[in-house]
Amino acid sequence: MAKSRKSPSAGTRKAAAKMPVDLGPDNWIWGPDDQLGAGNRMTTRTILGALQKVQKGEIIDLSHDVAQGAPSIPPIQSPYVMTVSSSAQNSERFIRDALGAENGIGFYLERIEMTTHVSTHIDALGHATIHAELYGGIPAPVGADDFGLRHCGIEKAPPFFTRGVVLDVAAVHGVAHLDPGYAITPADLEAALKRQKIRIPKAAIVLIHTGWGAKFWSEPVKYAHGYPGIGLAASKWLAAKEVVAVGADNMALEVWPCEDSKVIFPVHQHLITRQGIYIIENVKTDAMVSRGLWEATIVILPTKFRGATGAPVRIVAML
Repeated sequence: MAKSRKSPSAGTRKAAAKMPVDLGPDNWIWGPDDQLGAGNRMTTRTILGALQKVQKGEIIDLSHDVAQGAPSIPPIQSPYVMTVSSSAQNSERFIRDALGAENGIGFYLERIEMTTHVSTHIDALGHATIHAELYGGIPAPVGADDFGLRHCGIEKAPPFFTRGVVLDVAAVHGVAHLDPGYAITPADLEAALKRQKIRIPKAAIVLIHTGWGAKFWSEPVKYAHGYPGIGLAASKWLAAKEVVAVGADNMALEVWPCEDSKVIFPVHQHLITRQGIYIIENVKTDAMVSRGLWEATIVILPTKFRGATGAPVRIVAML
């Protein structure tokens, strides 16, 4: 897609003047109708290059189960609930009586209630706003209605086939996990790269290991209500690397409590709304860190819930 720069709307300029924090300039460089954002950085060349790096044929799962008891933040996030809507016994009786089946066939089916931001998941580019504007400067009344996102829903996200790196920031500090409220800095990320002797290629997915993910199932309430994560300066540092997505082993990628009590979730605003970079949360990074594996080809296929603000994902690292 041609990189025709879209000028910020008057609303965007007005909103920027009111901001209590510098989120940096927008990066809407892929045209006025773009809904892929940094997904445009994945090209035939980068995809083939990532696949050619796969040598062993080994797959490592970086995803948690989607299950009852997964961490949530009520009332913003409703808990995940799954119930059986059709039992084998009842469906067998129905199929026998209504259809005349004599082979005893029955089915189990379920009903699921959830937010799409449950367990390991990816945020759509329409998930976060700045003064009621979405990625690309789209006003909220245009970008969404009562039935979901009309602009940058998760169905617009691309399939992800690209190189990924894991940065073990906990190891930089010599701890099993960073403390809640610790804001990861650019210096932390640079130290992790130096320690691990790797670099971040363009169009990569960067996954940050804080160690906090060990509490995902063992202490789900504690896990969800305070955690280490990246600060705004680290967000800008990562965006400058021209990445496709950034993820972490915590609830929201960015630090909580936030660095400024009056500026809530600025990393979401910066990465998603300003930069078009996808955010991945609750990544099972320990699956690679425990083996000292820092680089892999990452595959993520977001389910195309039309108009949804995100989707649970199965993330795999291919070696």
